[in-house]
Amino acid sequence: MIVNYVFLVVFLSTRSVQATTSGARNDIQDQELNEIKKMLKDYGQRIELLEKENLDLVHQTEELKASNEVMETRLRQLEQLNVDMVQIRDKDAELPRIRKVAGGHLADNHTVIGFYARLVSPHPLQLGQHQVIEFDNVITNVGGGYDPRHGHFTASVAGVYSFTSTVLLVSAVDHQFHISIVKNGVDVGYLFSATNFDKGTRTCVLSLNVGDMVWVRNFINNSPTIHGVGYSTFSGFLISPFSSDD
Repeated sequence: MIVNYVFLVVFLSTRSVQATTSGARNDIQDQELNEIKKMLKDYGQRIELLEKENLDLVHQTEELKASNEVMETRLRQLEQLNVDMVQIRDKDAELPRIRKVAGGHLADNHTVIGFYARLVSPHPLQLGQHQVIEFDNVITNVGGGYDPRHGHFTASVAGVYSFTSTVLLVSAVDHQFHISIVKNGVDVGYLFSATNFDKGTRTCVLSLNVGDMVWVRNFINNSPTIHGVGYSTFSGFLISPFSSDD
């Protein structure tokens, strides 16, 4: 009888230990599973953050590339201008009213510079932040100062110029667009529209030196879509060149 009792106590004790060990093991497994889930969540959040940072870097790189291209173009023009000015000075040192050199030509009161270009394609055109509008259909380009490949006008003669841009809004995230006329990377005039299929227009009178550049770009990143096929335009002309005394 005593032997049977001892056996029963030992048996129950063993079952209790096994049950306790199994429960502890399950608790450990649950804890490890929760830790893994937390780590996966942390990694997911970190990946999202890195992807956003990478997208921001891509945008910054694109803007820097565009600015670098503008500066390189201006540098080449200034270098060529310097060569031309030296040649003119050597050949025409006695000219009383040399003003500025425009591709080998002298600027005087009869100098004519003017351009008019329209946006034809692509249509419609959705703009990103600071995206330059490349008015691709050139109607007039006396003096060759406007480059439709990049949408820039470059002054070959120092003087006072007038620039006008009209842009037709198709749609935008907040039903409005903010477009700017830019001189050498600085916004100098704004076009605004708060209604779909309405136009924004701005005229700026600017003083430019040789090599200064003017273009039109999107100002705020609200993804506006603008109208092509000739409804959006960019134009400019030389009002009067500076004299050698200016």
